[in-house]
Amino acid sequence: MEITSGADMELNWQWLLWQVAVPLGGPIALSCLIILLWQTGMPDFVPQWSIILDASPWTITFYTLALIGATLNDLWPHISAQKALGGWLIALASFAQIYTAFLVLWRHNTTFIPNHSVYVCAACMLVLAIALCHVAHSKSQGN
Repeated sequence: MEITSGADMELNWQWLLWQVAVPLGGPIALSCLIILLWQTGMPDFVPQWSIILDASPWTITFYTLALIGATLNDLWPHISAQKALGGWLIALASFAQIYTAFLVLWRHNTTFIPNHSVYVCAACMLVLAIALCHVAHSKSQGN
């Protein structure tokens, strides 16, 4: 059973906006706006951009799981028609849950600082989740 070739599917920009861009970029954009407004009353305030733009691996994996969960909720009534896609989503959710458990355990070490590979793994899961969830949404809409 084929997931999609990509040639017969168009990007759903509205879905990408509301399911990806707003949840990921919204808090950062709002924080930047609040800082600009805060600086009108406290012009000497110097924001720490590394704090504002921080997206921890914990946050990334949590969002990945939330996106997959919402997608599976929509796909579930007709998952039997999309077994391969449903299987990939469930497998990715399982992997993300296991990796999140690792993050919880690693954080018990007070000196733990996520390195580059932790961020890469979390980002790869997120990108794969966005792609699979976009396909699932398109298929559930009959596209």
